[in-house]
Amino acid sequence: RIETATEVDREASSKVIENLKKRYGNDLTTEFVVNPQLLGGMRIRVGSDVWDGTVRNRLELLQQQL
Repeated sequence: RIETATEVDREASSKVIENLKKRYGNDLTTEFVVNPQLLGGMRIRVGSDVWDGTVRNRLELLQQQL
C-alpha cells in the first residue's frame, strides 16, 4: 500500500513499484491511495515494513521533540 498526499504521475509510480519489486519480489501487488492528510511525501507499507517519508510524520516527530 502506497499512500501519497496527491496523485502520483505514471513515471514516478512505475519507479516506486520497480524498486519495491527489487526488494520484495515480482509477485508484489501494489495499491496507490491518495490521502491529503499526509500533507506531502509518501508512506509505503509492505507487510509489517513501513517507510514513512510524509510531511505529517515529520511534523509529528518535531512536535514530540519540543
